[in-house]
Amino acid sequence: MVEVAILGAGFMGNTHAAGWKALGPRARVRWISSRSGQKAARVAERVGAQPTTDLLAPLEDPSIVAVDVCLPTSLHREACERAFAAGKHVLLEKPLALTREDADAILAASERAGRILAVGLVLRFSAEYVEIERRVRARDLGRPMMVSTYRLSPAPDWNDWMRDPAQSGGPAVDLLIHDFDQMNWLLGRPKQVYARAGAAEGRGPGHVLTLLEYDGAEAVAEGSLIMPRSYPFSAGIRVLCQGGVLEHGFRAGPAGDGGNIGGSVTRSLRLSPAAGGSELLPVQEYDPWAAEIAYFAACVEEGRRPLRGTGEQARDALLVSLAVNRSLASGRPERVM
Repeated sequence: MVEVAILGAGFMGNTHAAGWKALGPRARVRWISSRSGQKAARVAERVGAQPTTDLLAPLEDPSIVAVDVCLPTSLHREACERAFAAGKHVLLEKPLALTREDADAILAASERAGRILAVGLVLRFSAEYVEIERRVRARDLGRPMMVSTYRLSPAPDWNDWMRDPAQSGGPAVDLLIHDFDQMNWLLGRPKQVYARAGAAEGRGPGHVLTLLEYDGAEAVAEGSLIMPRSYPFSAGIRVLCQGGVLEHGFRAGPAGDGGNIGGSVTRSLRLSPAAGGSELLPVQEYDPWAAEIAYFAACVEEGRRPLRGTGEQARDALLVSLAVNRSLASGRPERVM
């Protein structure tokens, strides 16, 4: 049994708690920590855990094997370094960090401790994205030439820190990092990016458009954290290949208890070959967060490093996001480095 502590009891902490509970006898959540005693108690009650307002106190429990970090991004480095120093494996919600320095420090701490680090790049566990990657890798439609993505969300109102770019990194780091990771998965690492943005009520860029240059391919990403409250969270990807198009779309109603993904979800995956005969592809539906947690738990149980959601993959996606923010500041294309 994997004994786990979840640090953070917000939208993602609550989501991860459900994923751990779904593992049944394979795992037990022993601690939930949050600065809000009310939030900690609510999530802890769901999984039969002990709540605490001391964020890092669960690291002192010798029975804890793994730590699931769902804290604000600015706290990731300290939480991870402390967890690895205490001999714990770590599942870290995305993004990896706010800076390259902090990202490198987290990866180095994992290596020193000889413990597993996995990062919540949840689209690598989403059925439609997994199927797209499988078909692109198999060259079912030939070489990919263009990838286009969008990820559009109303302003986050379930916490304060996400609305502050200094704490969240803005939409390039907190939101579009999912899409940049997918582009890296499909196309490799980009050479440079060029980004433009619309401001969010004087609080920095809120709606970002990015052009990305890869070896032999181009990409464009649109991300927003300033859509109207009435606008459903929407995301999608279109991959234009030599022999046709793969396209996935997702829309969700508002969440009733925090977060931006609620009920009334619609989703599709369409294959449009150049020869004709466009069709909707059947894809098994499941909770990608639960799949991500089950995968991490299996890595811990078997003592193996993950192949999906690795620290290196998360670092590569972060480097794209940071280049986007540099481009927004400079008004020029910026190299990814």
